[in-house]
Amino acid sequence: MTIFATLGAYAGFALLVLMAATPLLVELDQRFPVARQAKAAKAAEREHRVPAGLASA
Repeated sequence: MTIFATLGAYAGFALLVLMAATPLLVELDQRFPVARQAKAAKAAEREHRVPAGLASA
């Protein structure tokens, strides 16, 4: 049972650390946003374009 108690204690501590770091991570995400969505939209737009020679079909 001590192995399970030790693993549970470590898991609980990791959860507390993650909960404490969440506001910092949210603030950093808002301060330095990643433009993943814009890049994905541009890539999807490029993927759906039809060459001019095939547009007449």
